[in-house]
Amino acid sequence: MLSKLIPSKVNIWLNNAQTYIYPHTCFLCDQPSSTSMDLCTTCLNDFHSIDQRCTYCDIELSGVSLVTTNLVCGRCLKTTPYYDKIRTLYRYSDATRFLIQSLKFNAKHSCARTIGTLMARHFSHLNEKPDALIAVPLHPKRLIERGFNQSDLIAQYIQQTLDVPMISHQLQRVTNTVSQSTLKAPERRKNLTNAFRYELLKTYPSIAVIDDVVTTGSTANEIAKTLKKAGVKRVEIWAFARA
Repeated sequence: MLSKLIPSKVNIWLNNAQTYIYPHTCFLCDQPSSTSMDLCTTCLNDFHSIDQRCTYCDIELSGVSLVTTNLVCGRCLKTTPYYDKIRTLYRYSDATRFLIQSLKFNAKHSCARTIGTLMARHFSHLNEKPDALIAVPLHPKRLIERGFNQSDLIAQYIQQTLDVPMISHQLQRVTNTVSQSTLKAPERRKNLTNAFRYELLKTYPSIAVIDDVVTTGSTANEIAKTLKKAGVKRVEIWAFARA
């Protein structure tokens, strides 16, 4: 309920204000940007996509010499995840890490504009759109401490381009878990058990969950598990970067 105390109009106002405060200037080299983002073409070329990746979890697969499709990592072969697919744009490297952390920890909302714009352009080329978008939620206490949900800010730009409903308020984080960044993979999965609740107000056959970065995929899997139990048929995770 506390998450509803921060209305979307406030986020829109913050976005507009910071667009004025931070005009289009590359966040990496501080040079004016000729694009509609805070990222120049030269620095954008330094972002590296993943060539060979798992069909399910999108993790980079090393030692694969041939370019092929339908590759599956050992972990996904052993246990099929609840989500149908993770889709990410870039590796979580120096440039993408700086962009994400500037948004999350320094409250530079203009970074959400850059991330959201790049993601919107990428996902607008998919053959099929999801029926709805959901941003990975923060626990109300964490939301009050940070003042904003970075995934929600990013999702707003994607929603504007794809023109599909955003229903983030229906997914709630009911457990204020320990920060995932402090935990190892097995601990992350245990930490998130039953951490989310989905209020089914309307049936959406397919949902795309928006996040900034996927690390182990534990959060993605627990959210997908929650949505699938509520009757959602297909769940994809869309993130800017993959660690």
